[in-house]
Amino acid sequence: MIQEIKELREKNTWVDLILKAIRTSEGGEILKRLKNGETYDVISQSLERPPFPGFSSLSPKSQVQLTKAIAEFRMDLEGERNAGDLVEGHGWTNVTHNEDLIDHLLALYFTWVHPVYMIFSENHFMASFKNRSDLYCTKALVNAILAMACHLYDEDDDASLWPGVDPEYLRSRFLDEARTLLPQDDQPKMTTIQTLALVFLVELGNGKGSRASHYIRLAADSLNTRLEQNYSTEAMEITRRGIYSLNVAWSSLTYQMPNMQGTAEIAAEDVFHRVQLDSHDALWRFYRHAGDYAVTSERPSSAVLVASETARLMRLVHESIRLLYDSRDTRITARLLLKQYRAYLDWERALPEMIALPSGISSAVALEESVPHVLSLHIAYHTAQIHLFQPFLHSSDFSGPVRQHIMSITVDHARKAYEAMVLYRELFTCRYQPSLQTFYLLHVCDVLVRFSPSQPSSSDVVQFCLENLRETADGRGGFAICGPLQEMFRRTAEICGAPIPEDLENIMGSGVEYTTEDFLNACTRLSYKQPVENIILNMDRHITIDFAHEWKELIDTSGDSSTGPSERVKSMRIDNLLND
Repeated sequence: MIQEIKELREKNTWVDLILKAIRTSEGGEILKRLKNGETYDVISQSLERPPFPGFSSLSPKSQVQLTKAIAEFRMDLEGERNAGDLVEGHGWTNVTHNEDLIDHLLALYFTWVHPVYMIFSENHFMASFKNRSDLYCTKALVNAILAMACHLYDEDDDASLWPGVDPEYLRSRFLDEARTLLPQDDQPKMTTIQTLALVFLVELGNGKGSRASHYIRLAADSLNTRLEQNYSTEAMEITRRGIYSLNVAWSSLTYQMPNMQGTAEIAAEDVFHRVQLDSHDALWRFYRHAGDYAVTSERPSSAVLVASETARLMRLVHESIRLLYDSRDTRITARLLLKQYRAYLDWERALPEMIALPSGISSAVALEESVPHVLSLHIAYHTAQIHLFQPFLHSSDFSGPVRQHIMSITVDHARKAYEAMVLYRELFTCRYQPSLQTFYLLHVCDVLVRFSPSQPSSSDVVQFCLENLRETADGRGGFAICGPLQEMFRRTAEICGAPIPEDLENIMGSGVEYTTEDFLNACTRLSYKQPVENIILNMDRHITIDFAHEWKELIDTSGDSSTGPSERVKSMRIDNLLND
């Protein structure tokens, strides 16, 4: 990524000179003569001046680079570039002109953020970036990207290269510039919608979840406006699906219906049917610090495939939100609950092999093949299953074998998510994990502390959760939202009687007190927990009676090989419910 950006900068230097030449009376003729093979020196002699100010002569290598830039420039004008305005000047941001620092931040973003929250097409973005076109890349969007990347900047390890850089201050500058550059149009461009979604992620990391919510809501609602027709269908679909998925994921963690006009239409569309999946040369490389590209190995990225499966998963999560939180149309019945469970199992079973997560996978194998966004996808899946079943464990209507059965399903998914999180930390550290994954962490560890305090031990779970959040918040660049989330989970651990780490002050810091405002800012409410009381009120009164029958139906109708039950489903036979 960094090498590619440096090559683009060299080309853009020539593009600037070409643009200046076009504005002169002789510019068109100069470009034509260069394109036809005349040397720079020959043209200088005939003009009795250098064609480009500041360049009295060119080396053979520079002559080749200039000729190539002219050819590509003319092709760009005949292609996508005619659909957007040219962005003049050397930089996409006014916050800093340190190109190495900007390249580093872009590399951090495309390594850790883009594969998880794919809200724009990387190929289209990079094409506009290199061509200085504002069709798929704008200054506002670039500043938002750089602001997000500042969350991942390590001021300790990178201090020798960029002394004095404060990622928190730099992030605020990038964010302010992105906001200032956002056009206030009734019919926003696609890049404006993408920028809004990125501002949501930046503000969420800042610990401002309540304020951030306005941006993702506006981005989602804007998808229903008529976008310009000169966007490619692939770029539009990636953006529509990416923002839809992000909006649904956040809604599932704040327990509200996605506020999106046209949601039903997007949910019903085929996923990525107009998007080309990852090519064989689409690779991911472990990048955290400048120089990592030279020492880390490449592995298949599968980023577009993961984005496609994320969109399918979030479509199911959207259905779960309607089932659990929208009481206007229907009650939660055993049939609807298990139908949704079956849909999740079918999704997991249909995952392509390259992004499936085999049980018992060792870190040694994963070290060679895993990419972080695949692990994040599985963590999101298991958390969705937890959200589907966990509320019913708080209902007194569920008791005996049925309650134990629901508990075993919930705990099983919590353990699998926990294993994936432990593996993620071992392979990639928690410092670079997605911001929404910190919320998933709380829900997973909450289930284990409440309903499975010995496997794994509650002390290990509490320690892992609090340390995980501390690492994600590390430094001035880290996610500030982790502080209030830490305190919320500490209180949960105390209520459940789980052992609190002896070195709590080292993990959470001393003298830090969080207010009601801090909790509301973090996740729009005072707790990360599901509003189980409201969900229980929406239960059908026959749900506990019907559960055993509906479970038997689930098993009986899962007999064919294409949709057969997983080993997890097979192990939970109906006789376990009836003969506990």
